[in-house]
Amino acid sequence: MSTAHKTAEEKKEYFDSEEELERKVEILAEWVRESKHFIAFTGAGISTSAGIPDFRSGVNTVLPTGPGAWERLATGTTKQPDYRKKALSAIPTRSHMALVKLQQEGILKFLISQNTDGLHRKSGFNPKYLAELHGNGNLEICKGCNRQYFRDFRTRNALQVHDHRTDRRCENCGEILYDTIINFGEMLPQKALTDGFANAAKADLCLCLGSSLKVTPAADMPAETLRNGGKLVIVNLQPTPLDKYALRINGFIDNVMERLMAKLGLEIPDFILRRRIMVTKTEEEGFFGKKKEKLTLRGCDEQGYPYTLFTKIEAVLGDSKITYSTSKEPFIIEAKDAPLKGTAHFKFGFQGHYAEPPLNVDINLDDLEKNVTKYYLMEYDPRQAKWLNFHETSLV
Repeated sequence: MSTAHKTAEEKKEYFDSEEELERKVEILAEWVRESKHFIAFTGAGISTSAGIPDFRSGVNTVLPTGPGAWERLATGTTKQPDYRKKALSAIPTRSHMALVKLQQEGILKFLISQNTDGLHRKSGFNPKYLAELHGNGNLEICKGCNRQYFRDFRTRNALQVHDHRTDRRCENCGEILYDTIINFGEMLPQKALTDGFANAAKADLCLCLGSSLKVTPAADMPAETLRNGGKLVIVNLQPTPLDKYALRINGFIDNVMERLMAKLGLEIPDFILRRRIMVTKTEEEGFFGKKKEKLTLRGCDEQGYPYTLFTKIEAVLGDSKITYSTSKEPFIIEAKDAPLKGTAHFKFGFQGHYAEPPLNVDINLDDLEKNVTKYYLMEYDPRQAKWLNFHETSLV
């Protein structure tokens, strides 16, 4: 189903003058300072500066990502974009990172997103305060036991619009897994829907970034803030149905958010790619009563859900000259000839969307209690193509 803009007026892009932009952002900053329950609502427009095209930008858009997906479909245009990235290798924008900082400071209470590109989660935004209404391209779920699986690859591979089955099965119960993308005519995930409306109703300020506000029921959430007496601010290039009820800011989202953060006295953090791994040491009964120890390693997200991150893990245990290597998830290292003691030397191989080189780390196996999972955090700077550190961590 295409929801492309049809008229020239709908496709027209508007820009405030420098003076008008400054005045409006000052008002927004004051409203943010006064707010008790400030929320944000994001659409495809927030990710265009990351190189991900939106849906409704016209053929003559100023955006380097070019015409939106529905516009290209409706007009049959073959105009090529100046800048485009795949979601898996896109870097979260200055606006994504500004929202992270606002949440960390306790200013932004909740974020409602229509985006499926996964950049909010990748940016480091706390998932406890995030509702992804239209799903996440990196997430698949088991409908049998409700287990979640994150992947460092695109989970959707079905050819039919309403077929969401993937070619993988749940490790826990064996049921077929499903991607989480929501297409037109499909029900939104209940928790995201409930949390979104609850926070929209409670909000005294809702900041909409890069949404046409035409797709319901998502677009009903900013309207819910209005119905309950809250203020609405819309940052978009094209008109929306709620403009007459809002403080409308016509400009690039990153420009607006950079000005807002400066007025609030907050620095926008740089994006650092954070990966987590869970490590568990177990002991099993072997032949003739002999104990057999093994290590189980796998990627995970900040809440402990399995996350397919690695392509291969190699390990050298202690002073052994033997290299244990496995490419099957979960990654299991069995010490057949030596106990799991001393220092283990690991080499992690990644999917490489950000040109991540293999990471070599040491883990003291004596610090691992049997049947107790430990979590470690890896931080990578994609701009420098450099791993920064590796250390033990906890879940959020």
